[in-house]
Amino acid sequence: MLRLLTCASAVCVLAAGAGLAAAVREQAPPDKAAALQRLASVATTDSNTVPASAPRAAPHPIPARMLGSDVPVPVPPSILQPRNGWLVSDGRTLVAVYAGAAGDDPSAGRLVIVRQNLVAGKQTVRTIDARATGALQITAAPIGSSVETGRIHLRTTHGRALHLDLGTESFGSG
Repeated sequence: MLRLLTCASAVCVLAAGAGLAAAVREQAPPDKAAALQRLASVATTDSNTVPASAPRAAPHPIPARMLGSDVPVPVPPSILQPRNGWLVSDGRTLVAVYAGAAGDDPSAGRLVIVRQNLVAGKQTVRTIDARATGALQITAAPIGSSVETGRIHLRTTHGRALHLDLGTESFGSG
């Protein structure tokens, strides 16, 4: 790229594409001289105009694991009073399930499912209520790296066994 600037009685040339800045002055006006000097001092020496390709991050899977009650939950306590959680990632998608009670009603069991598309940088948060079960607690979950399917086994405050189907996000007994 070549720019030609013409000032009152001065000709200034900036050859940025070649990484060269030169100012030829014949009594440039004082208000232009400082700008030309600055322009010459900051000229780039990197003339490569080809954009760099985006870096490709290698997927970093996270093995399925249970989360204790001390792990921070990405929703406020007004939404969920957590008991525990479960997390897995195949490096492209991350799924976290948090179990507990509804923030505004401790007699209502609630799950919060967080799904993150790590490639696209998108996240969804879904709450699923189990009605008057009391707080829910995850007792077992898939140990493989499947992020889309599997059963999360739950226990209610009163000892009743439930499960959540991750694929359909629906509850079942036992």
